[in-house]
Amino acid sequence: MAVELRYYTLSVRDLDRAAAFYGGLFGWEFKREHERYLHVTNTAVPMGFVADGPSSQPNLYYHVTDVDAAVKRVGELGGSTSDVHGSKSGRGCSCTDDQGTVISLWEPAPGFA
Repeated sequence: MAVELRYYTLSVRDLDRAAAFYGGLFGWEFKREHERYLHVTNTAVPMGFVADGPSSQPNLYYHVTDVDAAVKRVGELGGSTSDVHGSKSGRGCSCTDDQGTVISLWEPAPGFA
C-alpha cells in the first residue's frame, strides 16, 4: 500500500474562534475531542484544529500501518521522531526528515482509517 496523506491539523490560538470562522466560511461541523483539540466531522479528508498557537503550515499526518516500524525506518534513513503518543484516533508522532522537513506519522485506531 502506498502511504498517503490521511489527516491534517491546523494550529490555532482559540478553538471556539476557529470553529466560528471556518464553520462560517466552509460549513464545517465539529466535535470537541478534548480541551486542546477540535475534530472536523464533515470533510472528505479527516482534519482538525489544535490549540497550540497559529502556524502558517498545516500539520500533515501520513497513514502508516505500523508506527513503531516507521519510527525505526526514519532513524535508519537519517531522520528523527518525537515520542509516539496515543489518542482515541490512534498512535502517532512527529517526524523530521534528514533535511529538516517536519511531517507526522499516524497509525489509525480501528474505525479511524
